[in-house]
Amino acid sequence: MFDRPISHRYEDPVDMIWIQAANDLGIEIVRSPDAFATYDGKGTLTIAEASYFDADDCLAQMIFHELCHWLVAGRRGLHLADWGLSNLDDRDLTLEYATHRVQAALSTPYGLRDFMAVTTDWRPYWDALPPDPLKDGDDPAITIAQAAAHLARLSPFEPVLTRALHATAAIADVVRNVTNESSLWSVTQPRHRLGSLLSDSESLNCGACAWAIPGNSDATETLSLSCRQHNLDENNLPGVDPDEQACERWEQKFAIEDCGSCGACCRQGFDLLTVSAQDPFINLHPELIQLRDGGESCVPRPDGVCVALDGNGVAPDPYRCRHYDTRPQNCADFEVAGTACLLARRRVGLSR
Repeated sequence: MFDRPISHRYEDPVDMIWIQAANDLGIEIVRSPDAFATYDGKGTLTIAEASYFDADDCLAQMIFHELCHWLVAGRRGLHLADWGLSNLDDRDLTLEYATHRVQAALSTPYGLRDFMAVTTDWRPYWDALPPDPLKDGDDPAITIAQAAAHLARLSPFEPVLTRALHATAAIADVVRNVTNESSLWSVTQPRHRLGSLLSDSESLNCGACAWAIPGNSDATETLSLSCRQHNLDENNLPGVDPDEQACERWEQKFAIEDCGSCGACCRQGFDLLTVSAQDPFINLHPELIQLRDGGESCVPRPDGVCVALDGNGVAPDPYRCRHYDTRPQNCADFEVAGTACLLARRRVGLSR
């Protein structure tokens, strides 16, 4: 047999992405049959060789999981063996579950939640996680995961994790189209070109979305709408094609008739409703006016809800302003389905 010199070797690109991510955070990856995954607290993360993995595991997922352990442990975790966790009993079970939650939260926006799923006996907890794994609930792991997710948005973690997740998703976008259902790549989710996951319904398009507004076409005049879901800065809105498949943030267009089931602008959507000195509302309803420090007039919002708001948003008791016909000018100027409307709806959880 012809004996040729070998100067290069093949490496899995996703594994390389996450090895580099670990390196960028000051962690060296070592492969060994002596441990499934262990961190020495001195910058070396040892992970088992591929022969010890389940068929749906990969080195990239293992590294990502360990980095999420670091996030849960806090910055000091870098200097703690095994991130300060014990695997001898269940004393750190809540911290393990918090790691699952932040891992799911970080991977979901990139369509990688199932691809980056945890392994072995931990899988049932992972599979039972809700769509938003950081949402308030009774699980004590949630508060810990929320703090870890906040840390992930800070330096040095944010740029490293964002780059690695984005690169992994980019590879998934290519491989997904040439794989079959038995491949782990088939569980990755496609994304809209603006970054959000695509809607599950192929029949929904950007032109029918509440947050698409007429915009300036680009040089080729192929884009006629602008998307406020992906940028609230009206001077820098990305363009979308009316006929392209919508993203997961799609919402049906709505009008003033729909305000009764929303009421976001009159409740926790905003903290303050100011009233100018010239506004007739001050004289018409002096009992509702409160003076702030500095003499500014406002309508109180205890617990975020305007004192003039009635109803609960559910038929037959929709949200309604008791003084709608004489409402303050700031309220009259509020644009239904405008950018401020979107912001208010996001704050109360009605829009993504």
